[in-house]
Order: sequence, then C-alpha cells, then structure tokens
Amino acid sequence: MKKEIITPETVAKPMAPYASAIKVKAAGSLVFVSGVVSCDINGEIICKGDILGQTKQMVRNLIATLEAAGAKPENVVKTTTYVVSSEMKGFFDTKAFLECLTPFDRPTDTLVGVACLAGSEQGQLIEMDAIAVTG
Repeated sequence: MKKEIITPETVAKPMAPYASAIKVKAAGSLVFVSGVVSCDINGEIICKGDILGQTKQMVRNLIATLEAAGAKPENVVKTTTYVVSSEMKGFFDTKAFLECLTPFDRPTDTLVGVACLAGSEQGQLIEMDAIAVTG
C-alpha cells in the first residue's frame, strides 16, 4: 500500500497528528473495524472514570483487532473517535487524543462528542472505529 498524506495549502493544518486527507494508491484489502472500547478480555470496562486509561486500553484493543485481520497500525487510513461529551475536556487535558492518533501514522480522523455510548451506564467513556488498507 502506498499512502500519500494530503495537506492543502489553502486550508488550516490539523492541530493534532492526523491528516486532512489520504490518497491510497494500488489499494489491496480493506479492513473495516467496528467500534472498539476499553474492555478487557472478559468484556469488563477497565479504568472507569479515567479517560486516559480507557483510551490506552481501547487503542491496544484496536491494534489487536487490526493484527487479527492481517493489518498493522500504519495501515489505518481513517478513524472516528467518539467521546462522551462530559469527558471532552479531560480528553484534551490528559493528551488522550494523542494516544488515539500517534500509533496510526496520521490517519484521517473525526472526533465526535456524544451524549452517551453503549456501555456508558457501566462507565464507558470512549470508542473508536477504523478503516485500514493492506497490500
């Protein structure tokens, strides 16, 4: 896979390590990863009330899912990150947003503040999905 980062001269540069756009040449297989959360192997949410801790576990789970599909973190071209709105300030204050993006070599990214997530009643604060291109 050959990935070209696109940064238009006439548009403000991203404020975090993500790309404005990515052009993929000679695409191989596409890997679509559903929303990944900060659960352990038993489905229990870890680091309740800790946005940074949940972010780190979520990224570990996402990387494990990618690897199971034959992809690597650098193959990710698009992520969408969902953060419970009441935790958005903490997401930036703790630099958790960097934990979401730096393992993936500047994917395009959309950050969405949400009222709740599936699992919010158990303490889930963050979720991320991804698209990767292999080959």
